[in-house]
Amino acid sequence: MIEVLISWIFIGFTAYVTGFCLLHILCRILGVDFGICNKEMPHLHVMRSLFGLCGINVFAQTVSLFGRVGMVADVLLIAVCLLLLFLMRKDLFSKFSIKIWIYEHPITMTVYALLILLFAYGTSRGYMHFDTNLYHAQAIRWIEEYGTVPGLANIQSRFGYNSAEFALNALYGFKWMVGRSLHTTAGYFALISSFVAVGIKDALTTEDGKICIKPRISDYVRLGLIYYLGIIYSDMVSPASDNYAGVLVFDIVIFWLDIYKADTVNMNARDTSGDFNRNSDTDVTMMLRAFICILIVYAITIKLSLAPLLLLALIPGIYWIRHRDHRSVIVSILTGLIISLPYFIRGHIISGWILYPSTLISIGSPDWQLPKGMAQYDAREIGMWGRGITDATLWDSTGFVNWIPKWWSSLAAMEKIWMFTTVIALIYVLTVTIALWIALRKTESESGSYADIPLMCIVAAGTVFWFISAPLIRYGYPYLIIMPLLSVGYFATTVNIRRIIKNLIFAVLAFGICMVKFKYLTQDILRTADWQYYVNQQDYIDGEAYTYEVDGITVYVAKDAGQIGYYKMPSTVEERHDFSLRGDDLSDGFKHIQ
Repeated sequence: MIEVLISWIFIGFTAYVTGFCLLHILCRILGVDFGICNKEMPHLHVMRSLFGLCGINVFAQTVSLFGRVGMVADVLLIAVCLLLLFLMRKDLFSKFSIKIWIYEHPITMTVYALLILLFAYGTSRGYMHFDTNLYHAQAIRWIEEYGTVPGLANIQSRFGYNSAEFALNALYGFKWMVGRSLHTTAGYFALISSFVAVGIKDALTTEDGKICIKPRISDYVRLGLIYYLGIIYSDMVSPASDNYAGVLVFDIVIFWLDIYKADTVNMNARDTSGDFNRNSDTDVTMMLRAFICILIVYAITIKLSLAPLLLLALIPGIYWIRHRDHRSVIVSILTGLIISLPYFIRGHIISGWILYPSTLISIGSPDWQLPKGMAQYDAREIGMWGRGITDATLWDSTGFVNWIPKWWSSLAAMEKIWMFTTVIALIYVLTVTIALWIALRKTESESGSYADIPLMCIVAAGTVFWFISAPLIRYGYPYLIIMPLLSVGYFATTVNIRRIIKNLIFAVLAFGICMVKFKYLTQDILRTADWQYYVNQQDYIDGEAYTYEVDGITVYVAKDAGQIGYYKMPSTVEERHDFSLRGDDLSDGFKHIQ
């Protein structure tokens, strides 16, 4: 646990400094007043941290293209951050004082401190995800020791599931320092997301000297975030990409909802002089939304299935195109390319395909490329596993809906409730959208009450995409939680009903979710209280395995359903002889042989 806290100090410092500088640079390039952006930016400190993690993750992936990610990368990172801290010390410290925060916000700071201890405890121990023991830990170790290895997917196709967070874990693993690889970044992402959830306190306000409840739409989503953090708490110790992607989806939706809304959402608005005002309320709002879209690009490099969320980029994009703001469009596109390019290159080197297991995009036919048939089989296997079918050869006989009854019966009771309410929410969003379209055709005007409809439609699109592609519950849990709560929040805050009824709806949801999660959180803590991880973090497993030889290299095969862990490398799920070394060393990679 102490080890986790020390690790977080390094992560928090480097992420915050990097994020502060990146946002400052973006504002300078775009010509937006940095002070105005800071003032209007929702959850400013969390946004800076996430931007910093994004930039650092791009750095880690880039380093991995040229070699191992270890001591040199860490030393270079801290040196750059110290230099940035020195160069921007006035801006960084001008309005930032921990002492002032403690005096002005003692309750909030106490809550933050308790959350840090709570999440450090959860990150120090818990359930190591099945896929982490199968390939996550091995993928991280490959990056730590060799960087990006050509054709790595040939020895185990799951290595082709490229995720940016593997490189981040390698960077912050500090194996060169502590002798084993730490895995604390999943917990850190959950921690800063819990700070976003703390924003629910603003639902309590005062009117005429009396405390009353006045929740925003985002507060309903925060209830979902609290619920989701309770779900992943017991396996934050595991660097599973689902957990990173899940909390990022919640953060993105909440950020979007919390952005200051200008009095007008008319995309054709200009100032009275007829010129485009880059620091107007509307334009600053669009800039902040563009920053959130940059985080969406980053989230996609962690979990490719989040791609539908990128539709949100159309909102600031269309606004800028209508105003002929070409600079903002170009800068946003280039920023997205900078974030995604190392991810694409890594994917191509690892598997020979840009977006494995999809075979739609490839560059040439390198000798390390995984055969197209194997990639297509892998894609089918993901979809079939999501439908609760473990035999991918049944793909052709599995229709569009004939798998649903068995899939439904396999769900837990709470999962069925979320799924049922999500279907109702999808119908509600479709109805509201059609009604909005009819109203706009009649009035030819826009209203601020409709500003959240595009977000709801895009979250709905992401939900549908999840269901038709790979409907495994843990893949889509964020959508299943957000969709109904977002719909309830929109209904409660826009429909003209008595406030006492609105407050009752929110209070019942808050009480139910908090009580359920408090119960299971207490059970998780008590269950692991006697585990001796108060100083060091729980390590990866070292699974039992037998060995065989390939080109003079010892290859390990786990005896327990592929649960090999971190230490025995290279490994395969089963004994195979359809691959060989491309050269004399593991760093040269692997190729498929007939």
